[in-house]
This record gives sequence, structure tokens and C-alpha cells, in this order.
Amino acid sequence: MDFQLTDLSDFTQANVLLGDLRSYLVQHNLALLVSRNVTTRDDFDRQQPFNLRVAGLGGAQTLGTPTGTIYTLGFMQIFQADQLRGYTGGYGSSTPRAGRRVLAQPLHDPAALTANLGSTGPAGSVTIASDGSVAAFVPAGRALTWQLTDPGGEAVVRERYWITFQPGEVRMCTSCHGLNQLDQAGHTAPANPPQALLQLLTAWKALQGPLQHSYLPMTSSH
Repeated sequence: MDFQLTDLSDFTQANVLLGDLRSYLVQHNLALLVSRNVTTRDDFDRQQPFNLRVAGLGGAQTLGTPTGTIYTLGFMQIFQADQLRGYTGGYGSSTPRAGRRVLAQPLHDPAALTANLGSTGPAGSVTIASDGSVAAFVPAGRALTWQLTDPGGEAVVRERYWITFQPGEVRMCTSCHGLNQLDQAGHTAPANPPQALLQLLTAWKALQGPLQHSYLPMTSSH
């Protein structure tokens, strides 16, 4: 996915300095993940559902075909890689064997959960805003993946990769699974100021109180 931070209008509207936010992220070993419109995807990407809309009246919608099932999205569920002991010593045994394996577990990092907005969706999820945007604090230095779910929590579109963020990193992508040139409806990449980011920044600002401005460089993380 091609991540970049090119639009700071949500930071301005929420009265948040990017430097202050990054200082907070570094202090709590977090990163910030943002997407402008997860209903959009590359026009050649037909391996998963590509007629997508956000639940609710006026929710964003992007259709790759004029006919066919339209899949409704409600949440983005985030998973973190945990090293767990998964095998026991044999039939009827409760004693785990030596060694661990990496398993995807719903986001449960305490710092990320504390900073994120509440969700009525599945464990480890954030709500998709009506414009198709999402924003979430995620743990840094840990492999992550995610999926888009319907309002009932059933998976619709799954991320294909594990992705790791650095402490203080802010990543903004335009679409789900990125665009080479056009999305499935023939449109160029979305450029909307993501509503989900504004909502998250506003809530984060309200919880911080007075801040000492760090004035870190306002550059993007790639």
C-alpha cells in the first residue's frame, strides 16, 4: 500500500500540531493509520468484493460493476501478531509444547485501545466513517493486519500482508489495497479530508489538555 501524508487540513481543524501528536505516539509506542476511502480499490484488483458501500444513509459507495452484489461495510478490524503456544503434548493433554507460533489476534494493545474511539463492532475494530475513511492508533514495532467487515462483524475484504509501523509514524493511504491509476469505478485516487481522522484527532485533543509544543518537522512517513 502506498502511504503518504499530504493533507493536514484535519490537523488544522482539530487544532492539533503534528509534532505534538508524534511526540505522544513515540512516548506510548504507537503509530497512526489513516485511509481516505476504503470503498475504493485498484481497478484490476478483482480477487475480493469490489462493489462496496458504507452502512448508513449517504454512506460512500464505489461500484466496480453496474450489477452484482453490493457489500456493506461497517468496521475495520485490526489484528496484531502475538506469539502464542498453540500445541499441547498430545491427545487429552493441557500442557503446551515448547515454542511459540505467530497468530493474528484482535487488537488488544492497551495504549492503542485507550486512544482509539469506541466501536460497537467486533473486537479490535474502529468504525468506518460515512465518507469511507478510517483512522486508528496502532502499536508500533508489531506486525499488524486488518480486514473490513460488514455491520455484523463478518469479514468482507481482507488485507493480504503483515505491516509494521515505527513509533511516531503517521501513514495515510488513499484506498483499500491502493490504486495504480484508477479505482474500480474508473476514478482517480480519493482526496477527501478523512472524517474519521478529524473525529479521532478531536477526541484525542480533548483528552490531552495543555500541551508543550514540540514542533517536530511536519514530514510524511513512507
